[in-house]
Amino acid sequence: MALNENIVREQDERVAAFVRTPAFVVVAAALPGLFAATSTVNGIAIGLATAVAILAMAVVAPLFRRFTGAFSFLPLTLLAGATVSVLVSFGVRVADPAAYESLGIYLPLTCVNAMAVVFVARDGFTADPTSKSSVGTAAFAALCALPTLVFVGFINEMFSTGVVFGLTMPELAASPLSIFGTPAGSLLVLALVAAFVQSICDVCTSSENAKEDER
Repeated sequence: MALNENIVREQDERVAAFVRTPAFVVVAAALPGLFAATSTVNGIAIGLATAVAILAMAVVAPLFRRFTGAFSFLPLTLLAGATVSVLVSFGVRVADPAAYESLGIYLPLTCVNAMAVVFVARDGFTADPTSKSSVGTAAFAALCALPTLVFVGFINEMFSTGVVFGLTMPELAASPLSIFGTPAGSLLVLALVAAFVQSICDVCTSSENAKEDER
């Protein structure tokens, strides 16, 4: 029995360490908007919407936690999250109606990230590299979500249509890769981004360990 408890405790510690890595934060921030990032324009639109929703709720959540009770906190934050989602959707519709029509239901899904930030702030969750502030963690997630979704959209557009920065590349257009422009292709690109982020973290950790050994 004690052995099983030790195994469970060790697994819990590994999971807790994993969800506090920058790679996990990047994936979690970008995932709800991943399907919509089928082109560079769509990636910019859904990335901006996601980043704005995360930052808005990161600011609002601590205020609600301070001035509301245990029973009123959840419904009020749900209302605030829905309001942020509607305002963001309206902003995209005004700025680029074509992108708004293309993104469809995935714009309101930015509310998923916004509400996740509420519970992150409420529980005091933090992750590297901003491990001292839940608001800093939310800001890091927003900062990473935008370039990640833009990159996913760029890669999807390049390999599925052959368009690079508005110009058609005949070689790519003649032999498009069908996996890109689909959820599977977007997940593949996101996995590459996560691996890149994790490799940077590993290099930084190795550098810090080397400095400590020299001391």
